[in-house]
Amino acid sequence: MKKILKGAIAGVALLLAPFTQAAMVTQWDYSVTLAWAGWNFGAGSGTQATGPSLLTWGDPSGNHAVAGGGRSGLGITESPANGIVNTNGPFALTNIITHYNNPISSSYATLTSASLQSTLLLTPLNPAGSALDLLVANFNINFIETPNQSPCPFPSLSVCDDIFVISTDALNASFDYNGFTYFISIIETSGSLNPMDAATCAQAGIVGPCLGFKTQENQFTDAQFAFLITTEPVTIVAAPGVLALMGLGLMALVGVRRRKQLVA
Repeated sequence: MKKILKGAIAGVALLLAPFTQAAMVTQWDYSVTLAWAGWNFGAGSGTQATGPSLLTWGDPSGNHAVAGGGRSGLGITESPANGIVNTNGPFALTNIITHYNNPISSSYATLTSASLQSTLLLTPLNPAGSALDLLVANFNINFIETPNQSPCPFPSLSVCDDIFVISTDALNASFDYNGFTYFISIIETSGSLNPMDAATCAQAGIVGPCLGFKTQENQFTDAQFAFLITTEPVTIVAAPGVLALMGLGLMALVGVRRRKQLVA
């Protein structure tokens, strides 16, 4: 009887082993890279400079980073952004997009659209495990360098604000790892990106609602991105200072596969 009982206990232990070995990841190492992957300019003169971290246009001798410098631009900084994020913990800061808005001649070619590419790498730290597959996604940007004349066909603080719109329906994403489902929510912490009115969306060539920002002439707008990982879905509503945004590549986490190497 003792032998039978011991055998039964051993059998139960073997059955339970697969369920007791896995543990929820409580801490992750992350690396988020943001880059311009494509761009389109309208007709006109002037010069355009393009690269992974900066797009500029306008006066060939101008300076986008100086107010009134004769060139406008869209720049990316803090990329790659590396750090550690805790599951169900505070958000982790990632990349920054800056719009440099300077008045330029109406004869210059200006940016009309761009493609933003985000690459995310997550590696479990506690418990340690193999990195997830590298995740890459592209997001479309609509951009309008508006004529500096009144009246503006949309609400504007200057004559007229330039418009940046990023089109996406994804506020949250999820992925499975080692038997657990995790949720990622992307937020913008500087309060720059917000839902915009129908007239502004239409000016950018999008049927509203749309998400973006407007920048006054001779002003610069920073959009600071961040993300958090949770074990339950998070609903974030638009509010000053914290806005649920889009995937920026993280939306590709839906259905992401772990590597073949399993966490012991």
